[in-house]
Amino acid sequence: MYVKSAKILILLLLLMLAFPPGARSQESDKSKKDKFWHRVSVGGNLGFQFGSVAGIVITPEVKVRIVDQLYGGLGFTYEYNHFKNYYYDTKSQQYLDFNLNIFGGRIFFRYYLASIFNNFLGNIFAHVEYEYLTYTWPYVVDNNGNIVDYTNTVKYSKGRQVIEVNSLFVGAGYKQPLSNKVYLDLLILFNLNETYYSPYSNPLFRLGFGYQF
Repeated sequence: MYVKSAKILILLLLLMLAFPPGARSQESDKSKKDKFWHRVSVGGNLGFQFGSVAGIVITPEVKVRIVDQLYGGLGFTYEYNHFKNYYYDTKSQQYLDFNLNIFGGRIFFRYYLASIFNNFLGNIFAHVEYEYLTYTWPYVVDNNGNIVDYTNTVKYSKGRQVIEVNSLFVGAGYKQPLSNKVYLDLLILFNLNETYYSPYSNPLFRLGFGYQF
């Protein structure tokens, strides 16, 4: 009788070690984490420009599926431009270059048509985005003390004014899968708040890439 009871106790201990009380809840938590990461994508855009105006654009982003095929995302923007012989210094009588650094961030929402179409049309998406950019721009002061935007027809000035650009983009795009996790994004966007200081002109074309966890 004691031997039989001992065997039962040993069996119960083994079962408890194999399946501890928190094992089921831990598996449930892990499952939730896995499901969350399966809704996350990372990527961005990388662009180059060469010539009299050379530059590079880096825009990393992350987006999360909120519900159905609606995604929300955040992104960071950095743009560097080098303008060769941008202005003429009347003192040294030489042409001078100008370097421009642009920083900013953006928030966007994207809705895919995969819930409507069960074919390649499901890769089409609508896109809306708000972007904030800031940079410094050289200026000169006229005889009345007013700031005048710099052009290459006036002499060089070390003055700087801080420019802030608020843009609202709407448009559409297409997601082209390259594998089961890697894809390309092609977008065409229109800036509803285009201004003189905006570094973009309508329409704006983007080519980006992404990775789906």
